[in-house]
Amino acid sequence: MSWDKSGKYLASASFDSMINIWKKIENKFECIATLEGHENEVKSVSWSVTGNYLASCSRDKTIWIWDIEDENDFSCNTILQGHTQDIKMVKWSPIEDVLFSASYDNNIKIWRHDPNEEDWICINTLTDHISTVWCKDYILYFLN
Repeated sequence: MSWDKSGKYLASASFDSMINIWKKIENKFECIATLEGHENEVKSVSWSVTGNYLASCSRDKTIWIWDIEDENDFSCNTILQGHTQDIKMVKWSPIEDVLFSASYDNNIKIWRHDPNEEDWICINTLTDHISTVWCKDYILYFLN
């Protein structure tokens, strides 16, 4: 699960391959959107620090980046395919729209939007692990 920056919305990942978006309305949580598309269970979701994107990853070896049009309208911006095994976690940088992904392929990948290509690209792959990279609650990444 992941809270957005405002604390109003909660995204939940599920083994049913769907993502639910929840909003607190009058002291109750309501599901305001269900995002579908992954072929296998969704392992992790993460809101970007700017609030412009939601990332999800799956056992299907893909990362989906969802554009947030408004509180009930989400659309798939892109599907990233760079890992060779299940992706265990996605996490946005706390300072900018840079995305980290951790995988069963023993790698961490770092993704950024390339305005020249109008697409997302892998800008670095960290390869020193000798086993599955599961997750880290907080990843700090500072660009020069």
